[in-house]
Formats: sequence, structure tokens, C-alpha cells
Amino acid sequence: MQGGVAVQAALGSRIAVFGLGLIGTSLALDLRAAGYEVAGYDAQQAHVALAAERGALDVRLGAPRGAFDAIVLAAPPKANLALLGAQAQAKLWIDTGSVKEEIVRSARARGLPFVGGHPLAGSEGGGPAAAQRGLFRARGFALCPGGGPEEAAQALVAELGAHALWVDAAEHDLQVARSSHLVYAWSCALAEILKDTPPALVGPAAREMLRVATSPPGLWTEILEMNRPAVAVALEEAQASLRRAAAGDMKTLGLARDLARRLREGDRSDGG
Repeated sequence: MQGGVAVQAALGSRIAVFGLGLIGTSLALDLRAAGYEVAGYDAQQAHVALAAERGALDVRLGAPRGAFDAIVLAAPPKANLALLGAQAQAKLWIDTGSVKEEIVRSARARGLPFVGGHPLAGSEGGGPAAAQRGLFRARGFALCPGGGPEEAAQALVAELGAHALWVDAAEHDLQVARSSHLVYAWSCALAEILKDTPPALVGPAAREMLRVATSPPGLWTEILEMNRPAVAVALEEAQASLRRAAAGDMKTLGLARDLARRLREGDRSDGG
């Protein structure tokens, strides 16, 4: 972690995490290890108990209420929207969802000191049992201005060892529709296409592409619904690109190869 007096001063010392799944519990583990007092709430009290058992919490909350220096909303997207109305106070409210425009707009309407957040980290696992220390280290963490204290949001990201990337909420949603949400839709489409294919004829590349479709569908239903306009734009772009690639033109395929190499090398240089 990158801690220090300046970071602690910007962020405060008492942090509440509302939503104790993979992301929320992993975040709580890191913050508690960095010396913060972490309180945790989840609609499923079993998640609260398991997160506490794993050493992620100082305080178990039976309801999303109280006064804190920062509140992190780490529940599914629709639950995060509802949690904006919680009887709680903080100098900074930040979320961890992958769709930003709607929640930033809703937080502004409520007058909350909000910054939209989206850690570019995770796994196929879910719940506090899948949480891990260092999940965000050297990963990107998108931050979207929403009227809240940006210095405190930057400090939170620093404590997780992540790299902050400031981006407008609408631009974030379009870019993530391309890089994440469309990838999930592609993976699901491939699973449907291959439903009658003998497993022995499903090669390693297809198996790796299918991995994304094994993620919890309930969460993805919310994500795709909330980001539908941006996903529709990305889908139109993808259809045109797929037709060009399927034509087998050497120039098109060579350009795609160079772009893919550049993107993968950039991912490694960022620690991903």
C-alpha cells in the first residue's frame, strides 16, 4: 500500500463498505491492513459474518447507517443506487460498479459528495469467500467526477495500490461497454453457438473466451440493462469489425494483429 500521513489526512480513518461480495470484502481487507477502521454492511448477514471472520471488518453493521469519513458502495449496481438513500453520512461517497453515468447523476440529484469509481479487477468467483488481499494492486481504477472530494477518492485508490484514471462518466460507460460488457455478451453468444459442438472440437482459444460467460448472470443482467445505450453502440461497431475480419483480408487481419499486440503489451506495462 502507498499510505502515509497525507493520504490518511485526505481520506480520514473510518470507512464503511456497503456490499461485502468479492470486491467489497477485498477492498475492506486492504483498507483494514493499511490501518483504517472498517465497518461493513451487506443485505445478506451471512456475508457480513464471513467478511468479519476473514479479518476484513472492525465493525459489523446491521443496517447501512452511521457517520464515517468515507462510504464505499460495493453492492450490485441497482443495490448501489438504492444505497444512495441510506441514513448515513460521509465526506466521500464512492462506488465500485462498472456503469457510472446513472449513479453519478443520481448522487448529484441527492446532493451527495460523490465520486464514481470502478476498479478494473475481479475474478469469476463471487462473495466474501473469493475475496483476496492485493486484488487491486497495480490495476487500473477509473474515477468519474461527481461533485465529491477528488483528493479523498484519489487517496482511497492509492491505499489500494491501484492506478487512478480520471474519466467522464459517459465516456467511461462507452469505453467499458467496448472492453468489458461486449466481451461478456460475446462470450455468452459463443457458448450458444457451440452448444452442439463436441467438446473435443472446442480448442483452447474458445475455452478461454468462454470463461467470461461463467460469471454470475444476475449481476450482468443489471450491468447490461443499465448500460444498454453504450452497449448498443459497441455492438454496432463490433458487427462491422467482425464482418471485415471474417472476410479474411490480409491487411485487415494484419492491422488487428498489430493492435492486439499493442493492447496486450500496454496491459503488461500497467501491471495487468
